[in-house]
Amino acid sequence: MLDELVQHEDDLIQMISQDVADGIGLKVSKAGGLTRGRRHRDIATAAGATVSVQDTVGSTITFAAVAHLGATVPERSLRCVLDSRGMVSVEAADFDAPIIDGGVLVPDRSGLGLTVHLDRLGEPVEIWDNS
Repeated sequence: MLDELVQHEDDLIQMISQDVADGIGLKVSKAGGLTRGRRHRDIATAAGATVSVQDTVGSTITFAAVAHLGATVPERSLRCVLDSRGMVSVEAADFDAPIIDGGVLVPDRSGLGLTVHLDRLGEPVEIWDNS
C-alpha cells in the first residue's frame, strides 16, 4: 500500500506500471481535491488496486468529502474510509452520516450534506465578489 507517495496521476501510473504496490491511500487534500481524487480512484480501480480513502488531517467537513468519495469506490476495491471527525475539538459543521456495520451511510442531500456553523468559522480572511 502506497500512502503519502501518491499525490499525482503520474505517481499512480508509475506504481501500477512497476507493480510496486497493490493499493493506495487516497488522501483527498494531497490529491488536490475531490475532482483529482476521483481520477486517482478511477485509475486505481481500473488497475485492480485497493483504495483507502482518507485525508492527512480531519474534521467533520473533511470527513464529509472523504465519505462521499469513499461511497463511489466499488466495494471490492475499498479498503476503508477514515472517520476524521474526532481530530479537532471545535466542529465547524454537522454531518449526519451514521456508521452502520462498519460502513458510512452518506446523506442524500445537496453538496456534501453538511450543515455549516458559520458562527464558529470566524471572520473571513478574504472575500471575492464577482458583482
